[in-house]
Amino acid sequence: MSPPAILKAMSARYAYYDRDADIAWLPTGDSEDVLSEEVGWGLIDHDATTDEVVALEVWEASKRLPQAVLDALPAPATPHSAAA
Repeated sequence: MSPPAILKAMSARYAYYDRDADIAWLPTGDSEDVLSEEVGWGLIDHDATTDEVVALEVWEASKRLPQAVLDALPAPATPHSAAA
């Protein structure tokens, strides 16, 4: 999947970038029961049953992700975000 296609797929699942907190949330799947694993750069959310990765939360996103990715992500307060 090309980078624009990946961004479109993540945006469809309510991906966002909170510029004030410098956190990007990138969902990769769905789950009703999530376990979060803290790593040095943020969180990895796993489905509790299948262990499938269902989201990534990237802390200090401006230092870790390309600016083009951050620019493509909506703010969390937009109508299609998880924080809406």
